[in-house]
Amino acid sequence: MKVSTPTLCLLVLLLTTRVLCSQPKHKEVIARMPIGINLSADCCLKFYKRILPRRLLKGYRNAFRCHPPAIIFVTIKNREVCTNFEDNWVQEYLQDPDLPLLPPSTLA
Repeated sequence: MKVSTPTLCLLVLLLTTRVLCSQPKHKEVIARMPIGINLSADCCLKFYKRILPRRLLKGYRNAFRCHPPAIIFVTIKNREVCTNFEDNWVQEYLQDPDLPLLPPSTLA
């Protein structure tokens, strides 16, 4: 059986295209990766920069196992706000006995 050179080139091109297109995309690979033990939905990537009014808060959660470590304040409207636990105003709020430590949101 004799195959012409253009036909052979076309066949190689089609097979190469098929193989390359069947490889998973970067997002698909990430979506199939297992979630790490130390990762949590309660971790903060950015901090709220301004001081929150104390009267709008009903409690807080610790996020010290995350990087970066944080305090998550929960407002009376159940909104969660990530804050830097090293900020002075955050430390003052944590000393307030009327502001309770809340259970993790996965348990609530």
